[in-house]
Amino acid sequence: MQISGTWRLIARVFLPFAAGYYLSYLFRTINALIASHLSSDTGLGTADLGLLTSVYFLVFAAAQIPVGILLDRFGPRRVQSALLLLAAGGAGLFAVSTGFGPLLIARAMIGLGVAAALTAGLKSIILWFPRERVALLNGYMIMLGSLGAVTATAPVEYLLAWMEWRQLFEILAAATGATAILIYVVVPERGIVPSTRRATLGSVFGDRRFWRIAPLSATCVGSAVLPHIWCRVWDSRTVRIRA
Repeated sequence: MQISGTWRLIARVFLPFAAGYYLSYLFRTINALIASHLSSDTGLGTADLGLLTSVYFLVFAAAQIPVGILLDRFGPRRVQSALLLLAAGGAGLFAVSTGFGPLLIARAMIGLGVAAALTAGLKSIILWFPRERVALLNGYMIMLGSLGAVTATAPVEYLLAWMEWRQLFEILAAATGATAILIYVVVPERGIVPSTRRATLGSVFGDRRFWRIAPLSATCVGSAVLPHIWCRVWDSRTVRIRA
């Protein structure tokens, strides 16, 4: 593949999907920063804030298997653009909601809307880039997406100093919708050859190769997630003490 062709693919395929994954991480972590604003503005208690934050993860996790099936059938371009439009609608609803119910529905819409952010990006890399570049681009995808969590700290706190959290979510809704349109318009379509083998959960769990990798993956991810959960618990206690 020529260098010019590689950079064209990066601009038309990799970067749009990386932007979607970046927004996914930003939505994932932003509730911890706006918790005090939500509590003072809507009167939500600590338990409500906890459920509001966790429903994102519950919907996100529940959608993974259906999302995988859709990606294999329709491709990452169409699936990701459609789901990001749903996330944009959720962010817009979150911006105008005043009660716990609408906020919960909006947060669930966001969780479902970004459920394919990582897997669609990785799928696009496999479809469009040569095998020897897949591992490197996967790493770049994770790195750029994780910047969303970094953004949901001091940068967002700085923005909240001169705008309301509702205005911030209006901006996020517009950015998410623009990313969905960008992916649909800019990313080229690529035909997917259907597999002759029918994969099921039973075939996955019955594969020895899965059990060779699963303990290592669970250990690495678990060691990263547990401190993250503890920080969220500590943040919620701090909000309650300040209140």
